[in-house]
Amino acid sequence: MWKVKWVPGLAVGALIGSLGFAAQVASAEDKSTSRQPFRVQKASDLIGKSVENNRGEKLGEVQDLAVDPDRGRVAYAVVSFGGFLGMGEKWFAVPIGALTLPDHAKHFVLAVEKDRLKKASGFDKDRWPTMGDSTWGQGIHEFYAQRPYWMDEGQESLPTNLRIQKASEIFGMTVQNDRGEKLGEIKDLVIDPDRGRIAYAVLTFGGFLGLGDKLFAIPTGVIQMPGTAAYAVLSVDKDRLKSATGFDKDHWPNLADPTFSVTTYKFYDQKPYWTMGDSCSAQDSNVVGKFCAACGMAAGSEGLCRDGKVYCCTGCANGTGCTSGSKMGKTHP
Repeated sequence: MWKVKWVPGLAVGALIGSLGFAAQVASAEDKSTSRQPFRVQKASDLIGKSVENNRGEKLGEVQDLAVDPDRGRVAYAVVSFGGFLGMGEKWFAVPIGALTLPDHAKHFVLAVEKDRLKKASGFDKDRWPTMGDSTWGQGIHEFYAQRPYWMDEGQESLPTNLRIQKASEIFGMTVQNDRGEKLGEIKDLVIDPDRGRIAYAVLTFGGFLGLGDKLFAIPTGVIQMPGTAAYAVLSVDKDRLKSATGFDKDHWPNLADPTFSVTTYKFYDQKPYWTMGDSCSAQDSNVVGKFCAACGMAAGSEGLCRDGKVYCCTGCANGTGCTSGSKMGKTHP
């Protein structure tokens, strides 16, 4: 959830420069060894990626992402299927769970047969449906055989308060504090494509805080957008923001690095989303690959289950500090 009030959703490396932000992705298969809690992509890089089927045939292209900022979720990729399917200028909302981003992150894969796609419900690119209508959303998810993301959060009934926004309209949005003072603006969103999560909003604070051209990765739980307002509210004290860790706009750090991610979430007093939902039972003989409830890292051979929670080591389980080699010290979110 964004608690910046909205006033009114691969080899890992830090080689961002010439290799691009896609170098920050970690393959699902490598999670247990790399100990990366997730892999990430800029939303602006996902928009424009091609969509292929399992046979490598190009189906279309991602035109935008539709996000649920209140829940920190990517709800849909908005795809144009174009000439391949003879579907003209219509666009289609595809649940993000129906799309797979391979390790190379060059394109998405949509495993839906061509004949079935021809029956999909599309819309005019200049007249978007009300994507916050949960009845409409339920139908779209059913067509693509996907479980609605709000059910993963325990909400079995149709929610009445879904608010869906175009990611492209969030780029450049002004950010204010609780007193209405301008802090900066949102430059991009950072997406966890495997979980359909918004890992961070990337902000620039500029002159107001005297922080120059640095960028800051902010967990969306501290950002809110009220109603129909064209700005976001960041409810973090100005003096505290001055001690936040930023980075050069031309040299992004590895935002999927466990030390960076856990430290950043802790700084903003946010629960790492990747630690939520990983449970276990005393009968589980293997918790490798599940995420530690204390430090957020994927458990390896030292992992254990205690009181229904996964821990990567006895130090995390006992609250005395991580001993699995994370270099994160003895403090946890």
